[in-house]
Amino acid sequence: MQQIIPAFFMLALVIPGLSLTPAQGAEKPSPPSISVDAEGKVMATPDLAKLILEVETQADTAAAAAQENARKAEGLLSAVKKVLGPEDKLRTLGYRLIPVRSDKSKSTPPEIKAYRAVNRLEVKIMEVARLGKVIDASLKNGVSQINGPFWGHSRIEELQRQAAVHALERARRLAEALAQAAGLKIKGVDKLSTGIRFIPPRAGLAEGDSYRMAKAPSSTPIEVGEEEIRAHLQAVFLVSP
Repeated sequence: MQQIIPAFFMLALVIPGLSLTPAQGAEKPSPPSISVDAEGKVMATPDLAKLILEVETQADTAAAAAQENARKAEGLLSAVKKVLGPEDKLRTLGYRLIPVRSDKSKSTPPEIKAYRAVNRLEVKIMEVARLGKVIDASLKNGVSQINGPFWGHSRIEELQRQAAVHALERARRLAEALAQAAGLKIKGVDKLSTGIRFIPPRAGLAEGDSYRMAKAPSSTPIEVGEEEIRAHLQAVFLVSP
């Protein structure tokens, strides 16, 4: 359940008919206005998740490292696909085959002592209830490292709009209070500028955290926390006596 509390994409809006443009030959004085800043906030639980899976192998030759990596990556792909839903996505992000060099000494230059192959895969999960199953399948089938989850929202545009609207409501209330104190009335909106930003949930793993290859005797628990979508608004209201 969402909890909407009055609390950044860049957007600039000028209301038609209220913006001022200099007249030809002379500049008109700017009408009286009040500028205010306000924040709006929406609390929502992410319903989408993304994982980055890595398969890493090392061998004496480049061919051997690549061959072993291909074998493990194929097994991982096959296992993960079995637990994905029809709308989930799986793709390759990148592949690296790099030499592993010995330590450099004063007398001899570093030599290649092995080769390392790394295959990076991205899994987009459209229902977070499957997240634990994907992690378990990965841990049991050759993954070397898992990064994530990185959370998302299927209704992100709606949540952004809600946060921005609540910021505007707060800005208007503040402007009305200032205008009343000054013996003025709000006539309309001259300019609006806002930005949206996200505060990720504390539960689960954040960016940069990872699961390492390990035995997983039980299912991996995932707790999805609420995420803040905040909008900061700068508004200019026209006023009159």
